[in-house]
Amino acid sequence: MFLLKNCRLIPELTEGFTGRMADIIVDHEKITDICEAGSVQDFEGEIIDVAGCTVLPGFFDLHCHVYLFELGKITEMDSKEESYTFVDSYNFAREYLRQGYTTLRDAGCAYNVTVKLMKLRDAGLIDNVPDIISSGRALTPTNPSNDEYTLLYEVADGPAEVMKAVRKQFEAGNDIIKYMVTGCYLDESGIPGISIATEEELRAAVQIAKMRGSYVMGHAHGAEGIKTAIRAGLYTIEHGSFIDDEAIEMLKNRDDCFLVPTGSIGLACMTEEGQAGLSDSIAEKAIKYEKQEKECINKAYAAGLKMGFGSDIDYATFKNMAGLEFIARREWYDFKPMDILLQATKYSAEIAGLIEEKGTIKVGKNAELVIINGNPDEDIDVMRNLPRYVIFRETVIDNTIAEGFRKKEQ
Repeated sequence: MFLLKNCRLIPELTEGFTGRMADIIVDHEKITDICEAGSVQDFEGEIIDVAGCTVLPGFFDLHCHVYLFELGKITEMDSKEESYTFVDSYNFAREYLRQGYTTLRDAGCAYNVTVKLMKLRDAGLIDNVPDIISSGRALTPTNPSNDEYTLLYEVADGPAEVMKAVRKQFEAGNDIIKYMVTGCYLDESGIPGISIATEEELRAAVQIAKMRGSYVMGHAHGAEGIKTAIRAGLYTIEHGSFIDDEAIEMLKNRDDCFLVPTGSIGLACMTEEGQAGLSDSIAEKAIKYEKQEKECINKAYAAGLKMGFGSDIDYATFKNMAGLEFIARREWYDFKPMDILLQATKYSAEIAGLIEEKGTIKVGKNAELVIINGNPDEDIDVMRNLPRYVIFRETVIDNTIAEGFRKKEQ
């Protein structure tokens, strides 16, 4: 049991408590009380005085690749042995938690590493790993550049092959399905806007996923591919870079299909360091489509679409640029700070089907809390610094000390 004293709360992210300053009591992995600051006396347990820092719910990344170690080394990554890939993924997952991300939705990995991370964590063999929703290998039709991602892609052509491929991902222990609906920026020969999957193939994937009580997330940059994915019943549209007015209208006021933009990857690819790590052809695509992607996503945002929080970023960039997706949504796109915070927490929890457990600060919800120096609802730039503390149920990550990780005192 422990007490967080003098917490600054944001009303939009807090339920059942109307004050702006509070003390929060955590016991047995849950939030057990939220009360007026200074009202708790004679507390028996660990006390952490956050001294007016803002306390947020744990963050979500609904589009990550925990096996993606460094953008500029795609070929090396695709030939890496399983043991090295596992260690890279474990380190990336730990870094996510250190930065306040308590829930990840992995959008494709090698060696089914995310399922293995969860099994080992739940068995008590590793620690400091956030909750991960796994998709396994990404389904794709036969397509130029597939050989660049032999460990990531599961190739399937036609509805029958797609159904078998979907079943294989569930058999391997994955939670959801990832499907490549259009071309890709980071494939050498990929053309981001073109469609590569048919509606019939997508419907086949959706059919099997629904039988499992699950869904399909779809990589889709081009407008036609986005609309095909929506018609076919995919649950989330990933990236959505060239979304048009018709697709935006198709997504309005829906609770069965959502857009998950990925600002970090766009912003990172335009930095000097990011450009240096990319091949000439990939860098050329990033530059060519920069203005169009920004305009399209900003238009979708202005239309009021509920959006998920995704990054698509690699470990090296993520570690060196704290708060990257928060900053990207303000600098790469043009989102307001409060909306960015809602996307990172409440909205993503709703999209992930986890709002009863996560996404807001409420008595009875999981003790997944992020303590930030400053007021991110007013100035999102404060997210450039690591959180002061991260509470992940039984664990306190204290970024005021080296490495940050320490076990919560019982």
